[in-house]
Amino acid sequence: MARAGSDAARPRRRYAKRLQPADRREQLLDTALRILATSGFAEVTIAAVAEGGGVTRPVVYDLYANRDDLLGDLIARETARMIAATAYVAERDTAAADPKAALLAGLTRFLSDLRSVPDSWRLVYYPIDGVPVALRPPIERARDELRAPLRRLLGDWLAGRPAGEHTDEVDLDVFVEIVQGAVQTVARQMLTDPQRFDVDRILRVVDLLLYENP
Repeated sequence: MARAGSDAARPRRRYAKRLQPADRREQLLDTALRILATSGFAEVTIAAVAEGGGVTRPVVYDLYANRDDLLGDLIARETARMIAATAYVAERDTAAADPKAALLAGLTRFLSDLRSVPDSWRLVYYPIDGVPVALRPPIERARDELRAPLRRLLGDWLAGRPAGEHTDEVDLDVFVEIVQGAVQTVARQMLTDPQRFDVDRILRVVDLLLYENP
């Protein structure tokens, strides 16, 4: 009787809710992203993801052969999200009837998306040194995705400037590189200190830099 009583008193082990493989994969990737955002790539291990996801390691191994396999899937998912977001920057805004307004609208969309899902953007814009070498190319490509919409928006803005400003002499390739570098710096500042570097503060400075004589 004592044995039965002790068994009844022992807390039952909690098992993870059974999920379809696709749903379990998303859960594990979300867990890995949280670990990465708070502790860096070195802390994203199979054991840590299993513990953070409330599952056993065999559950993780059912979907991922090893840590690099899991990280590769995470990077593929997050960079796809980033590429979709930067493509949205290039969409023409019906409310933006002039090139300057279109440029500001595109930048607003980009910064607002960055602020809404900071963990995803940290993966792309934080220093790449901690990323396993084999996984760096997709992150670098995701960073470069911003170049195409920037080129169009900046080209339109230059084309709309008065002829007397000699904007036709501006090297667009160099201009895009400079602005892209500035945007990436601003993105990192927003991710590091979002209270200090908010969207409105950044846009006020950009608006000043794009000042046009009446």
